[in-house]
Amino acid sequence: MATPPHQPLPSYGFGRPAPLPCDICGAIPAVHTVVRGHQGLVVTLRFLTKEGTFCRTCGTSLYRKMTSDTLWQGWWGLLSVFAAPVTLFMNIGARRRIRSLPHPVGNLRPQLAPGRRVLVRLPALIITGALVAALGVFVVPRLIPSTPPSFMAGDCGRNNAEWPEQDLEEVGCSSAEAEFWLSEGGKCWGMDWLVYLEYSAEQEMLCAHPMKK
Repeated sequence: MATPPHQPLPSYGFGRPAPLPCDICGAIPAVHTVVRGHQGLVVTLRFLTKEGTFCRTCGTSLYRKMTSDTLWQGWWGLLSVFAAPVTLFMNIGARRRIRSLPHPVGNLRPQLAPGRRVLVRLPALIITGALVAALGVFVVPRLIPSTPPSFMAGDCGRNNAEWPEQDLEEVGCSSAEAEFWLSEGGKCWGMDWLVYLEYSAEQEMLCAHPMKK
């Protein structure tokens, strides 16, 4: 991408050092920096670096490509799980230096295409989707308070804990999983158990009678 002919090159007076040209396209101004990437190779790993003097356009392209590649190549190994986040964090400084540059002018060679932002590229979208799915499966259910089932006399259920602990679940009386049937609390006898009030729909005592198998 050539510089438009009507766009003049900036002038630098006496005592002002000439800006560094970009190693890739030759445009000015540019800044010396290091852009990093990481690859996890199951049993080993590899650190990648692109060190040089880059203008805003070429530097942005390098940063976006190497960061995006790290997002999908940097997790395939035990050590890489820790190395990849460190690599992404270290690239923040390079990105800040590159973005602080003004738009480059005077390129002598084609510039690298910046491409789409990292967060809208496929690797970032896949990782974001996976994180959202994990949040929905493992975190959100824990934040939702569980509501115990409500029983009435005549219902049947089973206990998922060991009596006298109670983790009751309602099941059909004809089901093979039914362990007890319920009656009013004043009708307990033998080895029956009084059900916790939190399981009573009408907050009245209920008695759990073992089902005859």
